[in-house]
Amino acid sequence: MKGTQTLLLPKFFDSIAKFFPSDPLHGHEEALARLNPQKFYVENVRNALGVSTKRAQRICNLAVRQGLFEQGIEVLCPDDVVAASARTEAELPLKVRCWDEGEQSETVLETAKLRKVVFYRLPDERLKPDSAAA
Repeated sequence: MKGTQTLLLPKFFDSIAKFFPSDPLHGHEEALARLNPQKFYVENVRNALGVSTKRAQRICNLAVRQGLFEQGIEVLCPDDVVAASARTEAELPLKVRCWDEGEQSETVLETAKLRKVVFYRLPDERLKPDSAAA
């Protein structure tokens, strides 16, 4: 019985690998190369790969865990202009300056009350031309 279990283990791992590939970007390099490596969003990945938003989010999360992507967060002014960005929400400033079109002036707003959006980027070492050869 123990020998049978040992033989089934590789089949089990092969089945899992089909659902959770070790490299979520494999086979999609050309489509992803069209993204801005400094900052892109789940929607950009969804569009480039032609997958659902949920699937694109899973791909991004897996790529972050594997070190293929870095994750950041940005806070948006009410007019959707990026006011600040950081690696984590805790690193965002407590207050940001936004332009108020109605008042035609700059206004200071609390970051906690503004919308935040997660973005991704390629790690610096993946941006270097010779990193592909390594």
